[in-house]
Amino acid sequence: MKKSQGSREAMLSMEDVSPRYEYEVFLSFRGSDTRNNFTDCLYHRFRLAGVHVCRDDEELRVGKEIGGELLSALDKSRIYIPIFSKNYAASSWCLREAAHMNECTSKSDGKKEILPIFLDVDPDDVKLKTDLYKKAIAKHKGKFGSDELKRWEDALVKVAHLKGWELKGQGYGKLIELVVGEVLCKLNARNVDVPEYWVEDHCQIEDIQEKLEVGSDDVRFLGIHGIGGIGKTVLAKAVFNKISSHFESVCFLNDVRESSQHGLLYVQKKLLASFVGPGVANVINDVGDGMKWIERVCRTKKVLIVLDDLDKQEQLKKLAGKSDWFGLGSRIIFTTRNLEVLMTKVESSSEEVPNQHKGILAYEVHKMEFRRALKLFCKHAFGRDSPLGGYDYLAEKIVRRVDMLPLAVEVIGSSLYCHSFALEQHFDKQKLWEDMLKHLDDGPFKDVRDALMISYEGLESKQKEVFLDIACFFANEDQTYPIVMWDDCGYHPDIAIRVLCQRSLIKIGDDNKFCMHDQVRDLGRHIMREEYPRKFSRVWIYEDAVKLLERKERNQDVEALSLTSNSCSRKIVPEELAALPDLRFLQVKGIDFFGNFENLGSKLRWLSWKVMRNRFYAQNFHFASLVVLDLSGSKIEDDWGGWSQIQLPKTLKVLDLTDCKKLTRTPDLSNFTSLEILILSGCSKLTTIDCSIRQLKLLKFLNVKGCTSLGKLSSEVGFLPSSREIVNDRATTVFRAPNHLYSQNPYDMSRWNKHHGRIMFGGNIKLSEVSQSTKAVRRLSYSGRNVPLLHF
Repeated sequence: MKKSQGSREAMLSMEDVSPRYEYEVFLSFRGSDTRNNFTDCLYHRFRLAGVHVCRDDEELRVGKEIGGELLSALDKSRIYIPIFSKNYAASSWCLREAAHMNECTSKSDGKKEILPIFLDVDPDDVKLKTDLYKKAIAKHKGKFGSDELKRWEDALVKVAHLKGWELKGQGYGKLIELVVGEVLCKLNARNVDVPEYWVEDHCQIEDIQEKLEVGSDDVRFLGIHGIGGIGKTVLAKAVFNKISSHFESVCFLNDVRESSQHGLLYVQKKLLASFVGPGVANVINDVGDGMKWIERVCRTKKVLIVLDDLDKQEQLKKLAGKSDWFGLGSRIIFTTRNLEVLMTKVESSSEEVPNQHKGILAYEVHKMEFRRALKLFCKHAFGRDSPLGGYDYLAEKIVRRVDMLPLAVEVIGSSLYCHSFALEQHFDKQKLWEDMLKHLDDGPFKDVRDALMISYEGLESKQKEVFLDIACFFANEDQTYPIVMWDDCGYHPDIAIRVLCQRSLIKIGDDNKFCMHDQVRDLGRHIMREEYPRKFSRVWIYEDAVKLLERKERNQDVEALSLTSNSCSRKIVPEELAALPDLRFLQVKGIDFFGNFENLGSKLRWLSWKVMRNRFYAQNFHFASLVVLDLSGSKIEDDWGGWSQIQLPKTLKVLDLTDCKKLTRTPDLSNFTSLEILILSGCSKLTTIDCSIRQLKLLKFLNVKGCTSLGKLSSEVGFLPSSREIVNDRATTVFRAPNHLYSQNPYDMSRWNKHHGRIMFGGNIKLSEVSQSTKAVRRLSYSGRNVPLLHF
């Protein structure tokens, strides 16, 4: 049968050629044997897997020489798959192809290879040990010379000795999956792209692989979590590339959160298409159908699925459902910045599912080490692993300024490279870098902001208020006092903090402090400066605060203000405070209040005031809604005039007098009927706690740590019904407490044990026995050196 030169598309499937016209696989086969069965199935399976494959039908060829299009296709192919069938050797074209394949691989220095398939023949047939191929070649003697025949015979024998596949009674489907899987591994076709300049973190990859334990037969889910821009996706890609060869079918689904805007059905179809081809889209009508199809397709397969950037539990439920959707040994990995997704129930309720792994494994992406972050920055900024001469200091400073956040490191490095290249001839590049450092003080780069804003925009309004407070004032600060303020403002802080933690915007450290990445903190401050310029509700920069107060213009937007400076000596007058009627947080240092403040600050919940002088100049200085009063580090004394003023608010829950080193006694506390926390830590001259402490029925926490002059704790303390914790850790002074607390003799704690959960003793106090009345005490802590045996 003859075909014209113009019928190329019938002779060679050009639609599968890569942009550089290179084939990954070349199929050589006898058309009359396998064209419409095995070869057709194999060809389409390769296409489904995304392999650029060429299939040549020798029956469409004319002439005796390999040339033109066929020669180019053979030369540009990486893997050759001859499909040996009973009549393969009867075709001179098949024999020519086999010989040319052999020559191409011999000259490729191992870059090309032949993977033979013995379909309905035995390897010995191809090795010419039987008559099947011998007789077929003999029939070509009249048309081709002996040298050509010898070339064909040598090629067949050599190829037949290579490792390949034999059908031997197994079905086409299984053999095709084996062939495609092997080829994909050899081509690294399953690998997903990682950024060119990425600096691999071997430790984190190994940690995740250890959690996944790919060799085990159970089905495991693992969530990789962390803040936006920290490198969750690239880490998931690296793990995927490391382990994908161990699975029958694999899929890396990018940016599920973004794709879900088209609907979860759209995402389900993308997932299924990677396993069974795009045709499945025509038979799925809704999300419920999609779930059934995913289970049907994956239930008997060992699959690896990576779902990138989930932000809702629903996405995981609809895309990966339960562990019994997948075959033994399957692994489902997802990335998220929302810890709530990690709480999705994925265990099957069926008892028939063996080796179920309980729950979702979690892996938090570590903060990038400085050394790796600097290397990543240099790759983007200089195209090398280390800084150019003269740029070491600036490079290190920029990397530290963005707190080693990978996304920020990449964006800024690339930006500096582009600007430096464009302005190389007529610009001071170091000045450009110094300007970049100043620019970073204004907030994160847009690409970084966009990544982080995703988490912020998902918050409810009150949760946003809590986030912005932390970013502007409370990063790396203890959470106790802010919670008291937020609770009184109706912000539901317990819920808000939990959500902020779930969305990877904050963490709570072991020291009870808010931990917030510098770039997340800068995002919050950028939102205040740029997103809401007319509603500048939080003022934390000293110069801005001074300007705001000096204007004395009414501003109902300002809710929180900090005015602290070591050199500050200004005063605040009533007109300035009157201009800020909605102020709920005020932090000042070295400031004096002058004038009559009657009926001002009605919404103020928290006053943090470091008083530098013992004189008090204000009148009617009391705030009806105050819940936190922090006078820590103040130089106030027993006769300070402010005591009579601050005793008035009955709403006060926290009084902090830490390091008020000139105090010898506490003020009258009787009016603080709502007080829950009293901090006297570091008041080294304090000798007496006023007996009015007995009236603080709601007091839960008393800290007298470092009160080295406090010789006796008032007997009234033992009668506090709500008290749960008294903290003292002095090292030398003998601390004499009332007998109903403790002594060197057996003592009665009957009044104490009904209400107190924790008692802490410190120093070199000698305890010998505790009476039977301590049975209700939940915790007794003693920090002295000689710990006695206590009898309960």
